[in-house]
Amino acid sequence: MSAALLAAAVVSTPAHAATTITDLGALPSGGRHVATSVNDAGAAVGIAYSSGVPTRGVRYDGNGGAVELVGPANADTAVEAVNSSGIAVGTTTDKSGSRALRFNADGTHVVLPTPAGFTGAIGQAISDSGTVYGVATEGRRQVPVAWSPAGAVTAMVLPAGANGADLKDASANGYVVGRVSGPTIPTTAVRWNPDGSATVLSGLAVDQAAWATAVNQLGEVAGAALDAGFSAWGVRWNADGSLNKYEQGFGPTGINDHGTVVGSVVVNGDQVPVLHEKSGSRLELGFPAGDSTASAQDINNNGVVVGSAGSRAVKWTVG
Repeated sequence: MSAALLAAAVVSTPAHAATTITDLGALPSGGRHVATSVNDAGAAVGIAYSSGVPTRGVRYDGNGGAVELVGPANADTAVEAVNSSGIAVGTTTDKSGSRALRFNADGTHVVLPTPAGFTGAIGQAISDSGTVYGVATEGRRQVPVAWSPAGAVTAMVLPAGANGADLKDASANGYVVGRVSGPTIPTTAVRWNPDGSATVLSGLAVDQAAWATAVNQLGEVAGAALDAGFSAWGVRWNADGSLNKYEQGFGPTGINDHGTVVGSVVVNGDQVPVLHEKSGSRLELGFPAGDSTASAQDINNNGVVVGSAGSRAVKWTVG
């Protein structure tokens, strides 16, 4: 994409809508919970961290009910994303390494095959077709791969000069985003398109890092980029590759099909969850009573935001 397409700053005018914050519940053994993804039906998935026991995957029904998504025995399980059918993707890790997991809607799991020549794999995103996206790993090397609903694994293309990748999100219709890097290029934001091609997304300054973290069905991408002075800004790439800039220090984590972006900023050492409408309005989502730090992780097309506040998984409903 041409640097001439870099441009418009998003005008952040205050929004005054009220938000309702709901505790999503917790597994019986407690610990710290984070909701990582939510679908349009309001079902969310996430991760529970408890001292002395493995990390566990969690499914939240949106009304305070939480159940464990049980992975392989005696292994850590992290669940990163859920699609409209309730199929989720994550990773299991034990002493032998990491493997990608797909959780069916009934909660049963499938360990996805690790590609030949690699020792591990990480599941990171899923489309509505049930295609899982992630990376195959060998030491510090990571390359992007996709698993079909039947479990067949294929390599995803890398842009010229890149030899590694990290994926972050997939849209319902098969756009995928993340970042790539290589010996001759900086960390670079990339959108993989439903036809399998890869689009490099230009950042704020030549030879400065940019990374993509979320994508919607229109091919609009949220992420962050460094300017020439090494300051980080939240950004949104439009479908044509043009770039809009949010506030400095904003870390986008989710975008819905209306172009609404959520993420967090750090204020006086605390994380503050923030929502940016495509129109330019900005809303701080707020905290549950007793908490002063929170993280927004994802937003669905109904405007429901999920994440964590303190040690709890929560959702914000904007009214």
